[in-house]
Amino acid sequence: MTTAVVLVQLGTPDEPTPSAVKRYLRQFLSDQRVVDLPRWLWQPLLHGLILPLRSPRSAALYHHIWREDGLSPLYYYTRRQAEAVAHDLEPTVTVRYAMRYGQPALSTVLDELQDSGCDRLLIFPLFAHYSGATHASIVDNVYQTISSRRALPTLRFAAPFFEDPLYLRALVQRVEALASSVRQLRDHFFLFSFHGLPQSHIDQGDPYQQQCQITVTKLATALSLPTEQWAIAFQSRFGRQKWLQPATDQQLKSLPQQGHKQVVVICPGFVSDCLETLEELGQQGRQLFLDHGGTSFQLLPCLNDSGAWLEALTGLVRQELSGWGP
Repeated sequence: MTTAVVLVQLGTPDEPTPSAVKRYLRQFLSDQRVVDLPRWLWQPLLHGLILPLRSPRSAALYHHIWREDGLSPLYYYTRRQAEAVAHDLEPTVTVRYAMRYGQPALSTVLDELQDSGCDRLLIFPLFAHYSGATHASIVDNVYQTISSRRALPTLRFAAPFFEDPLYLRALVQRVEALASSVRQLRDHFFLFSFHGLPQSHIDQGDPYQQQCQITVTKLATALSLPTEQWAIAFQSRFGRQKWLQPATDQQLKSLPQQGHKQVVVICPGFVSDCLETLEELGQQGRQLFLDHGGTSFQLLPCLNDSGAWLEALTGLVRQELSGWGP
């Protein structure tokens, strides 16, 4: 039997232009796992108001973080992660990467693997924490893609790894890389920022918030951080409905007034740097904190292609492949 692993990220525009961003946002914001408003209400708003207004603004923000080699950071690091896993796994296992929205499209990658004769598929969402807007959307897309096939592959979906020791160890090493010792950061406040979700998703049973809290609690313990030296927050609100609180931007405004003028911002939910980390936090968040009295803002780079994370990711994939081959 032929086995393949597909590492799946959320997605990215092909280029930092209004037209490319509009294509990406149209696909992303049309997913009812992401925006669960009735289609008759949402689609006219999306196409008539949101896409025309938001696409040029978002394209300008993407332009600030775009790499000189013509790739988005998210795409670059996702490819690097797939290459590292492929290098370390047995040559009998095929490793591909895909995007739920954008290119390479998950549906296209799945079709190519099945056409090549692959009959065992491990789908590995690159999200430590489960949410319906990420994991469940990927599951939906996989089943929609293979549903027309007469012969279906054996499928596995990797579990969220929010408390796996391999993942936590890679994060701790990332923090330690900021200084020769975490003790040198003892006068800093640690703000753990996660992508937000509408509160209604949590009320309906999504475990995302609970899993984020577990990750931060374990990280704080591993770093020996007292409870008064850290907090959790949620960023990237969209729309008028209630989202998870506290909001990251509000925390960055209020921390200096609380006496915390030096902050380290950590994003455990993002394994690759992207618009939300590099621009929303690294540029807008930094300026917001300094404008409100902060003196030192340090944004911890995401796990990206750090050696500790590539080793951890390969280990996580091996765990999920248990029983499938050598």
